[in-house]
Amino acid sequence: MFKLIYDKTLDNTIFTKLHLTPVVEDYYKIKDLSFCVADGVTRDNIKGEATKYPQNEEEAKYWVETYPNPSGAFDSAKIVCDTFISEIEKYSDDEISENVIMTIAKQCNKALKPLNANRNIDYAKEDYYCCEAVGGKIIGNYLYCFSLGDCHITLLDKDYNIIFTTINNHKQFEDYLDNVYSKEHEFNWDDPKDRILVRKDYRNNPTKKYNEKDVSYGAFSGEDTAEYYIDTYKVDLSNVKYICAYSDGCEPFFESKDSIKNLLKHLDSLENTGKERTLIVYKKD
Repeated sequence: MFKLIYDKTLDNTIFTKLHLTPVVEDYYKIKDLSFCVADGVTRDNIKGEATKYPQNEEEAKYWVETYPNPSGAFDSAKIVCDTFISEIEKYSDDEISENVIMTIAKQCNKALKPLNANRNIDYAKEDYYCCEAVGGKIIGNYLYCFSLGDCHITLLDKDYNIIFTTINNHKQFEDYLDNVYSKEHEFNWDDPKDRILVRKDYRNNPTKKYNEKDVSYGAFSGEDTAEYYIDTYKVDLSNVKYICAYSDGCEPFFESKDSIKNLLKHLDSLENTGKERTLIVYKKD
């Protein structure tokens, strides 16, 4: 039997140290053994400039002053999590399957259509309100779940070895950008033209291929094409001790067996360092 032992969203540490209140765009929701974690996609600031994680007090204060508040990216994360939990609770355990998980994940995407309707999308200052997400339900000895983007579900055995982790379809785009596109073209995220290129031409665009392979990536946005990037899974939990669901701010904690072990033995360590981050942990008795 799995029990929830940790669930929290934490701010970028620099804001906490400076007693500043940033716009949080992670969101999660839990209902017993059902869970969902979503990460609102970072937007340009109100001046149309690229937003970067601050490294010092001056940058942190500027971030708080210029970042859109309230943020539609947070709204998208909340809608996806709320929709997933409300929809999955409509099914009995016997009815849950990968097909049902796919149906619910698509409903999560469709739930964002009203959020972006009648907006003048320019893919820069006015980009789609969108998010990455994972969600699932533990049923007996199986986990039924979905992923889209760079949020993660990672399953560990009693010795902190990774048994399973969800697909990160951002990686195929990042590899293409770093190893192919940037070698043939100048690329600068601070240039609005390049941000527009990524968001308009590569996000939620399954037609983008290189050597007949996908080089695009997905985000829940309400666009029908986002559904192409949803992956679903049925995973055997026989040898699983920990189920971890998290936003990309937790990625550094899952880079090695030692860092995973240290995190799960000292979960409060998550509060002392890192970007905005959300972590949910279930543990088998």
